[in-house]
Amino acid sequence: MKHRMDTWKQQWQSLVQALEQKGAKTFITIDHPAPEREIVEAESRLGIQLPEEFRSLLKDGSSKVLVYWSLPCGTIQPFDVSGEIGWGTDQLGFSDYANEEMEGQRQYLTFHLAGNGDELLLDLGSPSGTSVVHWAHETAEFRLLAPSMTAFVDRITELGCVGAEEWQYPYFCGEFGLDPESENSRRWKAWLHQYLTLTLEQAQEELPLLITYTEMNSLDKEVAAAFARFDGEAVLQAWLKRVRAEQDLDKIDALMCCAGDILKEEAADFVRSLWSEAPAVKVSNSLRAYLSARCLPEGEGLKRVLEMLDASTEQNKLSGYEANSLLQPFGSRRVLEWMEDKVSFPYSGWDTLYVHSQPSVSDIVHWLSANDVQRQIVISALSSLPDDYVLFISHVDAQQVRSLLEQALDTAVLKKEKQAVRKAMERLA
Repeated sequence: MKHRMDTWKQQWQSLVQALEQKGAKTFITIDHPAPEREIVEAESRLGIQLPEEFRSLLKDGSSKVLVYWSLPCGTIQPFDVSGEIGWGTDQLGFSDYANEEMEGQRQYLTFHLAGNGDELLLDLGSPSGTSVVHWAHETAEFRLLAPSMTAFVDRITELGCVGAEEWQYPYFCGEFGLDPESENSRRWKAWLHQYLTLTLEQAQEELPLLITYTEMNSLDKEVAAAFARFDGEAVLQAWLKRVRAEQDLDKIDALMCCAGDILKEEAADFVRSLWSEAPAVKVSNSLRAYLSARCLPEGEGLKRVLEMLDASTEQNKLSGYEANSLLQPFGSRRVLEWMEDKVSFPYSGWDTLYVHSQPSVSDIVHWLSANDVQRQIVISALSSLPDDYVLFISHVDAQQVRSLLEQALDTAVLKKEKQAVRKAMERLA
């Protein structure tokens, strides 16, 4: 077991180091082997003798292991996974699975508690005594991961330590648990290897590879400069080819957003085609609005989206969440004028849109002096302004807003309303 542990340790450390260099959030701890006294104390507490394989893992390997990683926000992955593997003598225990048929059972021994409350278990009743099973706390379902603890660590390490929450394992599991050689597993391992090794210098030689690099690392100035070396129409067609090869709708939206951020006005005609009765690509309203904000002149793009929203209000009441999802990308004060006769209770979503619409002091004063819903929207918005948002240019402006907030505090009746006003005043202090 010591030799296996040395191999795993090297693999984990190399993985974490490579992920750190890509900007991933990582954590790794590998304690010294557990002394016999610590293992005996755990057995005494549990009232059982630990299976020899697991005992050896603790005694000759490590008393506590935790390997964790999470890729940077904006990375478009083939599977929605992060990494978590671990065990520890302090985590060993028998859980209550809230199932009458399993009441008092001592078949499943927890060796790791995942961040979301799911558990990794040893099936003490299995032929090996150490079959690894995952228990999902929300669905109360068990999933076989491996026929033994050693096999589990081998397989999960080969997969880059994915886990340990319920939604991550199905991609890579078959009838007999984790299968590192399944189609999904091979695809994931190839992607992870490319993610860790592909450089911008290599990627910028050809458009498809540069698109892959952008999916993996998101867009920055250097990546944008690499795309600028290519013809704009060629870049657009390359992104559309990638989009047509994708099945996942969320990933399609993310890919199209990347294309819009890169091409900007060069994609204007394409974006206009999305508003036609026969669009070049079928997209959601939110994606169409985002691309209009990025690629069309503001007057044109905003006008199209506002007209679409006005048409929808003829049939149904417009919610703040829907308006925010379509108008937030514009970041335009013109949205505030449009909002005035559209806002209503409940105002959630409208306050978020207000923040993103670049309100000036005059806008804030106007809304604080308006009707009840407008006043509550701006009060909620003030409390969530970004720290770097410069609102006041003069002492007079600041005093005018504070005076109106004090009036709102005096007239507020509900405790919740008073708390909201105080929070806004603290933000502006």
